[in-house]
Amino acid sequence: MISIRHHFAGRMRFATAVSALALLSLTSAGANADQHEKIDTLQLKVNKLQQELQQLKEQVAESEAEAPVDDRVLGPREMQSGMDQVRLTLSGQVNRGILVTDDGDDTDVFFVDNDNSSTRIRLLGDARFNDDVSVGSVIEVQLESNSTADVSQDDQRNVGANNFTERKLEVFADSKTYGRLWLGQGDTASNGTSEVDLSGTGVIGYSGIADLAGGIQFQEDGALSGVTIGDTFSNLDGLSRDDRLRYDTPVYSGAKLSASAIADDRWDIALRYARELFGAHEFETAIAYADVDDDFDQVSASASLLLGDTLPGASITLATGNRDFDAGGRNDAQFFYGKLGYQFAPFGIGDTAVAVDYYDGEDIAVDGDESTSIGLVAVQNVDRIGTELYAGLRNYELDRGGADFDDVTGLLVGARLKF
Repeated sequence: MISIRHHFAGRMRFATAVSALALLSLTSAGANADQHEKIDTLQLKVNKLQQELQQLKEQVAESEAEAPVDDRVLGPREMQSGMDQVRLTLSGQVNRGILVTDDGDDTDVFFVDNDNSSTRIRLLGDARFNDDVSVGSVIEVQLESNSTADVSQDDQRNVGANNFTERKLEVFADSKTYGRLWLGQGDTASNGTSEVDLSGTGVIGYSGIADLAGGIQFQEDGALSGVTIGDTFSNLDGLSRDDRLRYDTPVYSGAKLSASAIADDRWDIALRYARELFGAHEFETAIAYADVDDDFDQVSASASLLLGDTLPGASITLATGNRDFDAGGRNDAQFFYGKLGYQFAPFGIGDTAVAVDYYDGEDIAVDGDESTSIGLVAVQNVDRIGTELYAGLRNYELDRGGADFDDVTGLLVGARLKF
């Protein structure tokens, strides 16, 4: 179809040129019989070209009608920018699901936005200054109606602000030689260092296991305790997103160093490493140190290995973190997370990923707490429509001195559509 379009365009240009010559000849002074004969010849050529062009139009229309959707020309992916020098791209996702929870006394059903990867819209503007340097801006906002982080036994519907909340509002300058400098609301250097995961199941299960049902309360003796899953399970993942100044070095042999400064005497530093091992295996890891003035300092790390020739599709993921509180005499909070995953393609519509994971946390909310969770997750990619279908089943257990909380079980099924 593309070759037909090129041929069609070439014929159009030639026809236009021939028509122009004909008009020029008509208006020339001192026209004679020979000129009229030339004009007649040119007119015959124009008529012939018009017939050929009509045939080409019919061929193009027939080709487009028979082509599958993903082979048709859908137009440019970029939006129209207000500045000719700047390329503007729109992207985002919608991620909705059904959450069913059992707190040991009652079973509830919620229609939710999946906080593992919220519904969001992103605008990226970028422009090239020269061969080495480019600059850009990012506006990314989320809109979560009934987030899994917020719905609870007491608030089952119409939970959330019902408006956009910020994720990223930043500008950056990127140099192939010197690295990238960021300014504004966005990822701190340490954000994501507890969350490296090559299992393909991050949309429903990763080290942030509280996201599946974070607002649900534990109950004790048939009464809600006010203690939530989100309070007592954490992956201690750096300093999240914040208004900061951040610098990333260029990637050297798979390694990249990052550092950021945040107001109120906060800062962090992180090292990331990713590369292919032995020509088949994929390996990624990250480690970070974060300091929050007189509050705490923290170390977080994770690593993931996706096997190739040895056991194609299998993956191993580990994550850990430690938070040392500076005041109050509190014990250090810490966690460990492990996951075994497997990816394959039995249906021919996209990869299928399944995984089982385990989480163990100590002193996350208060001294003496022990929070544990085991989960089973599955994701089916439907490549043709840019969609992931998923399901996750997870059990949450909280042991606390002087309390006897029942376990909470959560089942989340849904779909994430990216655009």
